[in-house]
Amino acid sequence: MSASIYLEGGGDSKELHIRCRAGFRKLLENCGFTGRLPRLTACGGRTATYDDFQTAHATKSGSQFIAMLIDSEEPLKDLEAAWQHLNRLDGWDAPAGASDEQVLFMTTCMET
Repeated sequence: MSASIYLEGGGDSKELHIRCRAGFRKLLENCGFTGRLPRLTACGGRTATYDDFQTAHATKSGSQFIAMLIDSEEPLKDLEAAWQHLNRLDGWDAPAGASDEQVLFMTTCMET
């Protein structure tokens, strides 16, 4: 199974996207994911991340896992209802077939 994570962050330049991916790669390696890292894509802003996630989710193949990692913006009322949180905050609907497990949130302390 392959995995891809679309990251909120990295600004609007190629250099910042590279640095964002490198930072998250180092974080995941330090968490023990060395040798089985997902493909990381820095997308820039929040809406761009959602848009890129939707496209990747719609075109994924077979057992490929697609997720997005975005700022939570505020605490979740229900940890099992990520898409409800995003719908309430941003008006975003889950793409057809997407699950709450595909939404990963950065906590406020990680954002800062």
